[in-house]
Amino acid sequence: MTRRTIRAALLSVTLAVSATYVHAGQVEQQLESWVTTLTAGTAAVTQSEITASVFIPEFYALRSYAPAWFDDTTATALFAELDRGIAQGFRAQDFHIDDLRAAYAKAQSTQNAGDIATYDILASDAVAKLLNYSIFGKVDPAKLDGNWNFERLVLQQNPPQVVNAFLEGDGITALMDQVLLKAPQYSRLMRALAYYRDIASTGGWPQVPDTTTLKPGMVDEAVNALRYRLAGEFALNAGQILPPAPDTGEPASWVYDQNLVADMKVFQARHGLEADGVIGPKTFVALNRSADDRVNQIRLSLERARWIMRDLEDDYVLVNIAGGQTYYAKGDEVWITRSVTGTQYRQTPVFRDNIQYMEINPTWTVPNSIFRKDKLTRIRKDPNYLSRNGYVVKTRDGTVIPASSVDWSASNPPVTLMQKPGDNNALGQIKFMFPNAHSVYLHDTDNRDLFNRNERNLSSGCVRVEYPFEFANLLMEGDPDWSESRLQSILESGQTTRIPLPQPVPVLLTYWTAWVDGDAVQFREDLYDRDTKILDALNK
Repeated sequence: MTRRTIRAALLSVTLAVSATYVHAGQVEQQLESWVTTLTAGTAAVTQSEITASVFIPEFYALRSYAPAWFDDTTATALFAELDRGIAQGFRAQDFHIDDLRAAYAKAQSTQNAGDIATYDILASDAVAKLLNYSIFGKVDPAKLDGNWNFERLVLQQNPPQVVNAFLEGDGITALMDQVLLKAPQYSRLMRALAYYRDIASTGGWPQVPDTTTLKPGMVDEAVNALRYRLAGEFALNAGQILPPAPDTGEPASWVYDQNLVADMKVFQARHGLEADGVIGPKTFVALNRSADDRVNQIRLSLERARWIMRDLEDDYVLVNIAGGQTYYAKGDEVWITRSVTGTQYRQTPVFRDNIQYMEINPTWTVPNSIFRKDKLTRIRKDPNYLSRNGYVVKTRDGTVIPASSVDWSASNPPVTLMQKPGDNNALGQIKFMFPNAHSVYLHDTDNRDLFNRNERNLSSGCVRVEYPFEFANLLMEGDPDWSESRLQSILESGQTTRIPLPQPVPVLLTYWTAWVDGDAVQFREDLYDRDTKILDALNK
């Protein structure tokens, strides 16, 4: 290489470095100008709405207004994390991804300082939203439900500092790996969402005509549609899509044969219906929910999980009101029991507390609302109702009085009913207490037949547990003074006995109309009419 060639090469490198430095300085100036504009609120930086008006100024001040997201490696990681956000049930619009991709392509093409700064501002806004939604959920539940008492987490670190530190260290992927909710149910719901989004993207499944109740062995044109409906959800296993029938004889595809009946029973069980193979009104409703409906139910469950499942200990109790089930998670193991929860008119509230103690051979003080709406009518019709069912009548100050001294014809007699321990006690033989303003708790029942029903929203608000003594023993694990024989001794005594738990256990009463048990996605109808309001907020 000649001296002239070497000099030319050195000059080329020097000019390139100088140009890069000047260009970077221009981007920094443009970013500082955009941040000033955002802070003042005098003009829009981009066509997309920028909402992270606190995060962005702090973030770029930390960086001396250097761009954060434009180099190839960081940009690739950024778009991958936004895609992972969509996989958690968010929408591309939540992070203005289309505008962001267009801005990135333009900035790469022009290498213009203004275009780079515009893209970087958009990217920072998207990251701020992704981080916030992933930790807290997009929807603020307290604004939708006055009973809400789950605490929204407060970050212990300053978000701009955290994001900047990760960008200078392990990168945005490492940060979002830490933020991603680790609860197993959350991961299962994400997989279910991908599954049903794929189905929805290809057109979903056909509707099944619901004009005739279909029973095993029937021949009906709707049965052919039923085959395609199940196939569209990949739920046609024993059954088959049959070829067109010959000109003579019954069309085989119209026969509701035993193989198809077997698949329908599985479908009914997954939707909380009587698994008898008979397709009546409720089964038709479940069949004819669209794939988009199922996608949205799963998105809602993911959002509800973000509200409650981030700060849980290894041991906790979760009641799914919509599904009529109670779960006790102890480390990697989960104990499940069927439950009875509130009716549409006496809804079990959604809230969080700690189970502090259990009461064996409990008494039941009848809430005033139940007293007025239920008990008064029965007392007026049957003078022996109170004595036969073990009720004691008390004045408001707690004094026991004869039932005969009360004017039961009054609209609201100034008395309280307390049911003594016994076989007829509405709480059964044990209750699990987490004192709360709703007077709601978990308990046994004197009517165990209700657990055999598929739809178990039947109580006056409390949660009845099918196997309460198994539950009690699980809660008491680790207490050296607890044993099965001690439990039996207390039960046989008939005396009301309070037993404190070794330590309080969190209990979460929540409402999921979609969840995953094993490999099966479960769906339920929205009995309390709660989904629409939350979905509207999630889609804003």
